[in-house]
Amino acid sequence: MENTFVLTDDLLWDYADGFLTGAEKQQVEECLSRSPEWRVKLQLIRDEKRELAALPMDSPSPGFADRVLAAWAVERVKSTAEAKGNDWVIRLIAVVFVLFVLTPAVVMVVAALQIPAAEAPAFELPQMSLPLEQWDSWLTSPVLLIGLMLAFVFFGLRFLDKFLFQRLLVYKVA
Repeated sequence: MENTFVLTDDLLWDYADGFLTGAEKQQVEECLSRSPEWRVKLQLIRDEKRELAALPMDSPSPGFADRVLAAWAVERVKSTAEAKGNDWVIRLIAVVFVLFVLTPAVVMVVAALQIPAAEAPAFELPQMSLPLEQWDSWLTSPVLLIGLMLAFVFFGLRFLDKFLFQRLLVYKVA
């Protein structure tokens, strides 16, 4: 059976820290006995660990964590207040879309209420079997115009939804 053990820098650091199990430790020692490059790397790791251990340990002043958390809370309140100031744009867009959707319905209801029932014109559906030469009448079809208007409203609302969702993600991350 072949030995598939591969020594890596991470394993060497774990070996220097004493985190390896007995079998892993033995495999690392075998690799170290065969390779002078890995022994040099291990010596560099041990030197670095000694230098880090020799550094003086500074402890934060009393109340440091409280001051940091208080400053963070103040910044969070400021960013929330700034975000609230920009909401007028979103509200304006929402109002425009609502007006765009409701205006045709309100106009139709008002017009229907003003026409007496006896004078109401008969409604006929437009003919859909048009020859290709009559593009003008096909393009002015009320079915097409209302369908295009509804499509624009739908895509506009989808765009607004995506925009608001992205904005919500930005504020949740911040």
